[in-house]
Amino acid sequence: MNPNQIRTRIYNVVPAATWQMEELLSLLDIVVDESIPSACVDCSVRPRLRLNPSFIADYCRTDEHLLMLVLHELHHVVLGHTRLFQRPTRAHNIAFDAVINAILCQQFREERYWSFFTGVNSAKDFPARLLRPPVGWPDRLRIPADASEKEKRIIQLLYGNSTVGATYLEVFELLVESLKGDAANNCVLIGNHADDSDLAESDPFFGKAIRDIVSKWPRPDRILSGRDQGSPSEGYQLESASTPSDPLRRAFEKILRQAGIHTLGGSSTLRPALVQTIRAIETVVPQARDRRIPSWKALHGEWPVIYRGVLEEKRIQRAPLPVAHVYLDISGSMTSHLPKLTAALRRPHKLGLLRLFVFSTVVGEVDPRNLTCKLPNTFGTDINCVLEHLDGITASKRPRRAVVVTDGWVGTPAPAYVERLAAVRFFAAIAGDDRCDDLKTLNIRITKLPI
Repeated sequence: MNPNQIRTRIYNVVPAATWQMEELLSLLDIVVDESIPSACVDCSVRPRLRLNPSFIADYCRTDEHLLMLVLHELHHVVLGHTRLFQRPTRAHNIAFDAVINAILCQQFREERYWSFFTGVNSAKDFPARLLRPPVGWPDRLRIPADASEKEKRIIQLLYGNSTVGATYLEVFELLVESLKGDAANNCVLIGNHADDSDLAESDPFFGKAIRDIVSKWPRPDRILSGRDQGSPSEGYQLESASTPSDPLRRAFEKILRQAGIHTLGGSSTLRPALVQTIRAIETVVPQARDRRIPSWKALHGEWPVIYRGVLEEKRIQRAPLPVAHVYLDISGSMTSHLPKLTAALRRPHKLGLLRLFVFSTVVGEVDPRNLTCKLPNTFGTDINCVLEHLDGITASKRPRRAVVVTDGWVGTPAPAYVERLAAVRFFAAIAGDDRCDDLKTLNIRITKLPI
């Protein structure tokens, strides 16, 4: 089977036109490659979709199954799984595939599509049965009798009736707790998980182009999200607890002081500072800058006794504070923490002591007069949108300090941004997980919040 035949088969799938498949595949070179287990997306030089013809012959006999294979691989890029971990473990990869397969099953609910996953993995073994719809789905979900409580929770998150979907983190944490011994080997992963270099998303424009196309796809009733690139969404509103806890409030005050934000009382954004000023003076000493002298001499026939001049001096007076930027992570994995964090930031933000921005894979600014203003939120996570926002501010107006409030799962900062923003001092306020590896390449000071 050659690449043109593969393209034709994908185009022949009935709903492909509504999913912009022709536009999507135009970004990729399709390559037949026997060296990989099934398929993978290679973005190292020219974006390529590599497919194993033997795997296609065995598991993709219908065009619908071939479509599922292609969409599965593209979702690794769409969800940013290619950059979440430098060295993904077997448990990581199982969780990746479990979430992606559930997303595709929710999108394509006809058996002729999701039967691709039931053909690859058995319903009898754990964790293979997490990589396919449960028996009886979607009409009547039947959970295996020997399933543990953690496995039952995963199945409900992925395929249950709740309108709230699963996040990658929830599935991963439950899998880590459940996988023991050789259990992780009792499944077939789709794609080339053996070598993460083949999956590296080194071309951010390719990833953005794919996500722009995916944003036009029909949305399912259940949305599965998590620590990923998310999907376009507008109209998000922050929720705030009535009052922040005292330990959290004090922790924030300390971090904001470190970042140069004055938080100790008062409603002014001014503070005492040594500034250069000019003061008008009168003196008997002749002043060359006194422009009255020629006219005075002409009118009175003599030089004035008193001269006017100016004196440059340094003095202490109230000067405007440098307003730091605070970037609050509002991705899906931060949902449970946001009311507490918003409450802690509410007062300094309202007083104008800082500029509050929210970020997921896009950045939006919070109106200090209206904390519940509508904001953009894709429910994914990417620290590079914050760095791009700072990089877009002219150097003279760019803040010297920036605070990032997050759980630490933000992806790897692009080296180009790290280099250009070397003069900016970053402060990270970490909520929940104690994961900071992604942020350590920045000029950053990290503090764990008591939340």
